[in-house]
Amino acid sequence: MSVTIADILRLPCLREASVLGGAAGLQKTVATVSVMEYTMTDDFQEYLLNNIDFLGSELVITAFASIKDNVASQCLNLRRMAEVGEVGLVLFYVGILVPAVSKELTDLADELEFPLICMPERRTARYSEVISEVMEAIILDRINDIHFQNEILERISRLPVYQRSINTVLRMLSDRVRTSLLLTDSAGHLLNQVYWPRSLEVDEKVFLSQYDESGWYSSMSQDFMIHHLVIHAAAGSPLELYILKQGEALSDEDVRQIVDVLQLSINLWNRGHGDHVLPELVQAILQDEPFKMHRIAEVFQVDVASIHNMLVVAPVQNKDAPILLGKDAREILTLVKSELSHICKTIITDIYEQSVVVFMDDPMNGQLLIDYARSLGQAMEEKGVRALTSVYTDLIDTAQVRRAYLQAQKAALTACYIYPGKPVFTQREIAFAENCEKLLSQGEKAVNNQVSVLSPIKDERQKNKGDLIKTLTVYLLDADSDLERCARKMFLHRNTVKYRLQRIEEKIGCRVGYLPDAIALYTAVALQRILETRD
Repeated sequence: MSVTIADILRLPCLREASVLGGAAGLQKTVATVSVMEYTMTDDFQEYLLNNIDFLGSELVITAFASIKDNVASQCLNLRRMAEVGEVGLVLFYVGILVPAVSKELTDLADELEFPLICMPERRTARYSEVISEVMEAIILDRINDIHFQNEILERISRLPVYQRSINTVLRMLSDRVRTSLLLTDSAGHLLNQVYWPRSLEVDEKVFLSQYDESGWYSSMSQDFMIHHLVIHAAAGSPLELYILKQGEALSDEDVRQIVDVLQLSINLWNRGHGDHVLPELVQAILQDEPFKMHRIAEVFQVDVASIHNMLVVAPVQNKDAPILLGKDAREILTLVKSELSHICKTIITDIYEQSVVVFMDDPMNGQLLIDYARSLGQAMEEKGVRALTSVYTDLIDTAQVRRAYLQAQKAALTACYIYPGKPVFTQREIAFAENCEKLLSQGEKAVNNQVSVLSPIKDERQKNKGDLIKTLTVYLLDADSDLERCARKMFLHRNTVKYRLQRIEEKIGCRVGYLPDAIALYTAVALQRILETRD
């Protein structure tokens, strides 16, 4: 068995706590406890969330101290925790720091089936009491129940798809049995490595060259018992697993379960793990697996360091339902290779999850890549394939690549609402769309504050049938603040557009198309268009 949230609620430290929402998730397994101190919903938190190795099934403790009066940020934190595989939230000092738990937060917890547990209002309440008792319950459960295979697989299944990697599986297994794990291909090339404790240093090249099946290995005056096993996957070449346990051997049962979990995970989510195929390189880059990435790049003699650009091409059925269409994706893959391979020395591309992903070195400049992406879009249209393409340039490392990919997955559809009919989006447009989504998630009051700048011209809707709002929207979002382009798009004389823009400036009291005034106007018309399109 394993410890669930319902189990820990019976511990002395939590008996007086209240479940305010998410009761449907009380049977979720708790594997560890984590404290969330940084709760500001800014770019730094986004960076932290994208660079921390979440292992799933963590119970989070926080007081929301820095956002005690910001309900929208509290809700966004809760949603982000659920998205990365956490299983519940214990909220301290309600009535002391956070004035009260809002209905919006409890409703969201119910929607996500994410237990929201409120500690009693006491200044003497301590995080350490919850941490020590919950961890004691987890450790005792592990001592009494040596069967962890199903628990690990359940935790993996609760993670977002993009976190289901072999690295994640190895980290979970390493934490569960407190052992180091190295995975190589049949030729001895290192694919993945995880150490227990994480601070341990082992020279993998020396280890793999000196290992002689003796069962023992010494490193920095530490002795390891070695278990060497072959992992047979349903597809691809056999892999070799090295289990390093300090000072003692693992039980046969622990070894068997490690092998079973690893084989099942490879067969479910990583078929062909270890094969020398370019799709594996795409996956290694997007999942930020540096050892595997460099090993495959070395085999193919690919200069990964030169790759600074990425295209994410998502086939769509219609603007409201982006879906992966197998035939379309394969056709896009063929078109990418024929249309783009001549402009770069290095191009790596494959179908990944919901999209066709393309990695490239510098073609000349960012604008040229956007032009080529538009040419690719025209070629797709000629073949009857509809797709949205996001273009990213000047990416420094794989962490930025992964962040950019996730951003494209989350915000491409919103970009469609803002820029209708546009098949190619720049990274700035995608980033803007993501920011609009964040604003929308903060609730009606926050959105109204953003669009209030348009109030003086909204009154003109009835009289002029919304001419001023429509002209401002097309001018900023569709015509790039170009008078001639706006006139062509609206089938109007340029003087008509010019007159309307002058009317708008008179009514709102700021200059259209000039910074910094344009920032507020641009955001307002974008939010207005998203809301109208979704309605």
